[in-house]
Amino acid sequence: MTAPQATTSAPRKRPAPKIREDLPAPNTPEGELFHYTPHEAAQWTPFSGRKLMEMIRLREIEYVFNGRDNYLTGRQIAALNEHFVVKPFSKPARAA
Repeated sequence: MTAPQATTSAPRKRPAPKIREDLPAPNTPEGELFHYTPHEAAQWTPFSGRKLMEMIRLREIEYVFNGRDNYLTGRQIAALNEHFVVKPFSKPARAA
């Protein structure tokens, strides 16, 4: 008599997030109040959609919650980009 073999299943793959086509850019008047999913907003930020979702979960960034899903508005995307901009260093003028 042999021992029963353990069955292994393939790892479950999540479906790719759906990204709508023809999205307005966040810095345009139409995109300013448009609601983008984190994966849609990722194309205009230095972060991936997964990282944006994690930042939302940890409440590190502002977001819109509609009772079921999390979104970022164009204004929030612009503010996020502005927050992470590294400004060049300039030496202060020497007092004479």
